[in-house]
Amino acid sequence: MVRDLCQGGQGVALVVGRAGTGKTFALGVARHAWQLDGYRPLAAAPTGIASLSLQQEGFEDVATCDRLLAELEGGREQLDPHTVLVVDEAGMAGSRNLTRLLEHAGRAQAKVVLVGDDRQLSAIDAGGGFRALRVRLGASELVENRRQRQAWEREALDLVRSGLVEEAVAAYQAHDRVVAADSKTAATAALLTDWWQAWQQAERDPAEEVVVLAARRAEVDRLNTTCQELLAIRDRLGPDRLQVEDRQLRVGDRVVCGHNAIDELGVANGTRGLVTALDANERSLAIRLDGPDGRELTLPKSYLDGRGQGERNRRVDLAYATTGHRAQGLTRGRALVRLTGQEDVNWLYVQLSRARQETRLYAVVGPEPQGGGELDLPDREQPDSYLQLAQALSRPGSQTLAIDTHSTLDLQRLSTRELRGERDRLRAELAQCPRDWGRELDPGHRPPRARQPGPRPTHPPRPGPAAPATRKASPPAPRPPVPPGGPRDGDGGHPAGRPGRRTRTRAAQHQQRRAGWLEGHAQLGHDYRRVVRELAWQRRARGLVQEALDQDRPGYVRELLGPVPESIRGRRACRQAIGAIEAYRDAYQVPGGERGLGPQPREPAQRVAWQQARAAVDRVHDKQRAERDRQPTTACRPASTDRQAADPAASAHVERDAGVRRRGPERAAG
Repeated sequence: MVRDLCQGGQGVALVVGRAGTGKTFALGVARHAWQLDGYRPLAAAPTGIASLSLQQEGFEDVATCDRLLAELEGGREQLDPHTVLVVDEAGMAGSRNLTRLLEHAGRAQAKVVLVGDDRQLSAIDAGGGFRALRVRLGASELVENRRQRQAWEREALDLVRSGLVEEAVAAYQAHDRVVAADSKTAATAALLTDWWQAWQQAERDPAEEVVVLAARRAEVDRLNTTCQELLAIRDRLGPDRLQVEDRQLRVGDRVVCGHNAIDELGVANGTRGLVTALDANERSLAIRLDGPDGRELTLPKSYLDGRGQGERNRRVDLAYATTGHRAQGLTRGRALVRLTGQEDVNWLYVQLSRARQETRLYAVVGPEPQGGGELDLPDREQPDSYLQLAQALSRPGSQTLAIDTHSTLDLQRLSTRELRGERDRLRAELAQCPRDWGRELDPGHRPPRARQPGPRPTHPPRPGPAAPATRKASPPAPRPPVPPGGPRDGDGGHPAGRPGRRTRTRAAQHQQRRAGWLEGHAQLGHDYRRVVRELAWQRRARGLVQEALDQDRPGYVRELLGPVPESIRGRRACRQAIGAIEAYRDAYQVPGGERGLGPQPREPAQRVAWQQARAAVDRVHDKQRAERDRQPTTACRPASTDRQAADPAASAHVERDAGVRRRGPERAAG
C-alpha cells in the first residue's frame, strides 16, 4: 500500500498507523520496494528513539527532524526527484518543522511520506499540521492491531480512539483491570504490589517485562525511587553505587538515556537498558540495551556529566516508570497505568496500547472528583466514581491549526436576511462533500456494462393463430475485440465484472479524501441545523406576534387571510401563512403599496416561493370553509325555548357551544 502511494513522481502521501499495527515494520518493507524502484529512501523522525527504530528496520540515511533541517539548510544534504523522504511519528512533529521539510521537498520535487497518528500524543511545540494535511488530502490507514492479544482489549482501544472512554473504562472494569482505591496512598500500594509480582515473573520470562506509566514527571520520579528501594530491599541490586546528577544507580537497575548521542555512542533520548557494571573512579556505566541483539555499550563520563543548562531530562534516569511521551513506541508484556483524572484521551490511548498481554489501571475513585475542575458545592450529589474518571479521561488532547478552529456564531444577533445567507452558505458547503465510492470498493459490486453502439438485436415475434410461422431474428451486434491478456482497467470492462486495481486504488484514495472532508467539516451539519431551527423559530414567533396583534395586522394580511380560524389547527395554519407571507415579502422586497403577495413572478426561484406562500394562504381558507360547513343550519337546528328566542345572546351562546362540541375531536387532536 505504501509503495503504491509513493509511485508517480512528486507529492505528499499520508499513512495513519494506529497503535499496535506495526507501522515501523511496514516501513521497512516499503523501504526495500522503494530501493528496487530506483528511489533513495531518506528517513527522519521528531525523536531520537524513533530514528533508531528506523535504523533497525534497514534505513541507512536516518536523522531527527531538527538535524535533517540543519543539514538541508547548511547544504550538507540534498533532495532530488528520486528521493523518498519518510517522516515517522509525523503527528508529534511541530507544524513549523513540518512546513520547512515540505518546502525543501517541494523545491526539489521529492516524494514525502508522512507516517503518524494525530489521535496519539501530539507535538510539544505548536502542532496540528499532520491532522490538517490528513483532513485535506486523505490518508491510508493501518488498522489491524497486532500487539494486543485479546479481542476485547483491541475493541476497547478502538472505543478510546473514537472518544467513547466511558464504554472503554466499563470494559476494563468488567474484566477486572481497574484497581480502585479511596486514597492516593492505597492506589500506590496496590500498584507496587502488582509491580513486584510482575517483576518476579519477568525474571523467569523476559517476555513478561513490566513498565509503570504515569502522566506527570513528579509522579514518575516518586514511583521510580520507590521501585528502586523495593528492589534494594529484596537484594536485586548490587552494593556499589554511582551518583549521576541526583540519582544513585546500581548494577541491576533499569535505566533510560535522556540525551541523543546517536553518532558517538548509538544511543538516543529514550534508549533503555540494564546496568551490568559501573566504575565509580572512571565514572562510567556499562548497560545492555533492550532489543533482540542485546548490544552492550559503555556510557563515559563525558556523557554522564555533560548535561547543559538547556537540557530538561536527566542524562541517565531510572526506567521502572516512565511518562507518556517516552512510552510512545514502547512495547512491554505488562503495563501498570497510574491515573489521576488529569490525563486526556490521546494520552490514555497511547498508554493502553503499550502491553501485549495485560494492562491495569490504578485510580483513586473516592467521593471527591478527580481532576483539576472547579470545586463542588457541599450539597451537590456526587456522580458515580468510575463515571468521574471516564469523564476526566475524555478530555481531548489533539492539536489543531488556527484555520481549523471552529467559531460559533451568535444566531440570535443575526437578522433574518443574515440567517438565510448563512443557511445558503452552509448548504453550498455541504453540497461539496465528495460522494461515497464505497460500492466501487465492494468486491461483490459489478458495475453496469456500457451498451455497445450498433444495431440492437430484434427478437422473434410470438406465434399467433393466424401466423404459425416465425421470423428469424437478426444476428446480435458483434462484440469489440478483447485486448491480449484480458480486459484492462480503463478500457470500459473488468475481469468478471469487478473493478481493476487502478480503479480500486482511485476509489480508495477518493474514500480517504471523503473521510478527511467529513472529519474536517463535521461541524457543518450541526451549524446548518442550528440555523434552520432559528429560522423556523423566527417564522413561528412572527406568526404568534401577528396573531396576538390581530387588530393591528397589515391590510394585505387581513385581505389575504380574513378572520383567524377558531380551531387549533386553523390558528396554526394561520400562523404559518402569516410567516410565509412576511418571509416572501421581506425576501423579495415586495413594495409596501403592493397588495398581498403581488402578481405571480416570472423568475423561477421567486415563483416557487410565491406558490408556497399562496399554498399556505389556501390552507387557511380551507380551514375557514370547514368551520363554516360545520356550523348548524336553520333547517336542522333544534327548536329553541322561549327564553332562547327572547334572548338572542343566549341563543348565540348555545350555537357557539354546539359548534365547540362538534369541533371537540379536532381540538383534542391538536
